[in-house]
Amino acid sequence: MVIDYDTTPMKTNIYLVMILTAGVLALMGCGKSGDAKPGAVPPGVVDLGSLQQAFPEPTPEVTTTLNKLRFSVRYRQLQPALVELEKLSKLPNLTEPQKKAVNDVIEQVKVAIKTLPAPPTQ
Repeated sequence: MVIDYDTTPMKTNIYLVMILTAGVLALMGCGKSGDAKPGAVPPGVVDLGSLQQAFPEPTPEVTTTLNKLRFSVRYRQLQPALVELEKLSKLPNLTEPQKKAVNDVIEQVKVAIKTLPAPPTQ
């Protein structure tokens, strides 16, 4: 009688434990953290998505202002972004959702300005 030591129950148990451990570890990484709200924007981040949705078909004047705003936010030039937002907020034909979107982004820019690091002195 020949005993095959490669398939003993002990080795099978070890492989089974390794596979189960790998599966559990893989599933632990897939969980969502319940701390963040779905629509919440972290402090210092300017989210222009709501502004784009509020202006689905902008006029040429609004398009120019939005383009300048995107450029300013992208390159963290937040004072010019605030100027463009103020221009946008003073347009006479804004709807309530558009006003709300503009005001939300103004608040985000103000928070982002506060969180910017001080410019280096030379």
